[in-house]
Amino acid sequence: MEKLYGTIAMLIATVIWGTGFSAQSRGAQLVDPMFFIMLRSIVGSAALAVIILVMDLFRFKRITVWGSAGTERERKLLLAGGFWCGFVITTASFLQQCGVKYISAGKTGFLTALYIIIVPLLGICFKRKTSPVLWLAVILAMCGTWLLCGGIGSLGIGEWLVIGCAVIYSLHILVIDYYAPKCDCVRLSCLQFLTAAILSGGVSLLLRESSAGTAESLPYWLFCGLGSSAIAFTLQMVAQKYLHPVTATLLMSLESVFAVIGGWLFLKEQLSVKELIGCGIIFLAIILAQIPLPGKNEK
Repeated sequence: MEKLYGTIAMLIATVIWGTGFSAQSRGAQLVDPMFFIMLRSIVGSAALAVIILVMDLFRFKRITVWGSAGTERERKLLLAGGFWCGFVITTASFLQQCGVKYISAGKTGFLTALYIIIVPLLGICFKRKTSPVLWLAVILAMCGTWLLCGGIGSLGIGEWLVIGCAVIYSLHILVIDYYAPKCDCVRLSCLQFLTAAILSGGVSLLLRESSAGTAESLPYWLFCGLGSSAIAFTLQMVAQKYLHPVTATLLMSLESVFAVIGGWLFLKEQLSVKELIGCGIIFLAIILAQIPLPGKNEK
């Protein structure tokens, strides 16, 4: 049942992320990248702070600063996790936000999905075992992503920025895989976006980014802050308590499918037959990844 809960949580997060690419694409045309990240991170951390207050009142009958982190070691671990998750997500978000200015929301989605093969490759470096079935699912998912792309062809600056984002997101998944089982997920996510808000705000000031377009882009950074940041990333952390990281990334690869669907619905981007076939192959890979192996106790 725990694996089922993790799968459902990750799927919900994926739908939100996928449709969020359309909001990012619109926002990228109106606001500078680091300023946009700061706005969405402030909204995300504030929303999570409210959730923490409500949860504390129900669980502890009082508001606590650290929650279940009772010892000094647990508190240091929570702070370290919040900082490193925030640092990595700020870097990835910056590359993605810059890239989406140059390419479509759908293409941004499936290029970002390259992390589904980067994660298991990085996992080898950390001596994490990955089953042959999951490797097969990764290959299928990559084939589906390739079809969604319609062939990489000549890569421009937008494509390279988003590919760089995929590499950094892979590190983010592994960082979460380390900290999420040891920390309060909601507090970890809140600290992550508080860190992102501070870092992106500081860099935005250094780059002298303009605040013009803040009001006009409000629906987009509000959606990204509440949906993509506060809700989806917290669901990711909860899900990764129960899922193998490669299974998690395969589920997250659906983000590319929903990015294309969102681009079609909201930005009038078109889906070709080849792209639809790619969507189907990714779905097949995800189903395959959920088949339990006899004698294997997967996370």
